[in-house]
Amino acid sequence: MKNKFSGFTLIEVVLVIALETIVVGLGVGVLFMVTETRTKENHSDSARLASSRLSKQFRADLHSATSATLENDSLRLPLSDGKEFFYSIVYSIEPAEFPKQSVLRRNKMSGDQKIATETYTLPNHSVAWFVQDKDAGLVALNIWIQPVDRRGQILVQMPKKENLNPFTREIVDQNSIGFDPCYAANWRTIIGKLTKGNF
Repeated sequence: MKNKFSGFTLIEVVLVIALETIVVGLGVGVLFMVTETRTKENHSDSARLASSRLSKQFRADLHSATSATLENDSLRLPLSDGKEFFYSIVYSIEPAEFPKQSVLRRNKMSGDQKIATETYTLPNHSVAWFVQDKDAGLVALNIWIQPVDRRGQILVQMPKKENLNPFTREIVDQNSIGFDPCYAANWRTIIGKLTKGNF
């Protein structure tokens, strides 16, 4: 005797629903990964553009400055029109605790009054500082990006700042401080030359 009703059994329906759930779950996972990768690429591109813009601006400011003065985490560059000082550029580093990002501010000053401010966001987990070579008329902005794991724990501590020479790109006493040279890629330096004046 044939079954009068054609259709699906309960087991078949449950299996189809389970398979559809797995396929949809995988699709959402892939979509999330693609979106996350795209966001990281966009962030990387914008960071690269900001770094390039900062590099050009820093060098141009140093080239135009009549002197350079380092004070704590700031660099003051008086600029002149040839007759008198009419404004100065002050770069200041504002460090932040994890998970916030440190920033570098470029303030155009007329006396003590801010005329304009530009803000450059530094990479996550980075430490920044200025160094000058008075004899050569060079100033360096150093940015050390500390490698971290997925939980945000620092994998390798940064060497002491005095052991890093930005002008020769050497890490002094690397054996005594246990520094792994493969992490030198985490060290960025922007060097500018003071051409109009001195320190």
